[in-house]
Amino acid sequence: MRKTTRRRFMSQSTAAFAALSLRRVSLHAEDASALAPLQQLDYGQVQLLEGPMLEQFSHNHSLFLHLDEDSLLKPFRQLTNQPAPGEDMGGWYSPSPKFDPPKDMTGYIPGHSFGQYLSGLSRAYAITRDPATQQKVQRLVRGFAPTATKDFYRDYCLPAYTFEKTMGGLSDAYALAGDSNARAVLDKATDAVLPWLPD
Repeated sequence: MRKTTRRRFMSQSTAAFAALSLRRVSLHAEDASALAPLQQLDYGQVQLLEGPMLEQFSHNHSLFLHLDEDSLLKPFRQLTNQPAPGEDMGGWYSPSPKFDPPKDMTGYIPGHSFGQYLSGLSRAYAITRDPATQQKVQRLVRGFAPTATKDFYRDYCLPAYTFEKTMGGLSDAYALAGDSNARAVLDKATDAVLPWLPD
């Protein structure tokens, strides 16, 4: 299969959409009543065929599956004064004494993308039903649970932003990866962030 650039993909997608729009058929009222309402498909009901989308999915799934769990959990453990093994992930993700806005934004919002990794793994499990993926989700939820305290958000720059990402990850862990503990952990995480949110 020929490699495609982002620009070529966008121009071809736009052209295809325009062609479909031009062929739109107006429906009479009696025809419209025969149409079934749109419904969202479950992740497991969609199969990617060979091509760039499957390659990207497989690459991301493998990348997320091999992220070091201690490194992912480290900022939460550090900011709640718990033992925090693992390498720093760096950038905005890891707490840093260098943080000096706007001159140095290192350590700006520690742990901010944790929920997105958790969500990505949960969605990958919903597609693949890979036991190793589900087990990683469960380990991350278990590892995160003790850090879901008010201490994490003390003097934190963007508590609502990071909580929203964490909430999405825990919700997906519960709904898509079948982690029954994720709901209780989400309740705990919500209680932890509430004092730090604007009225």
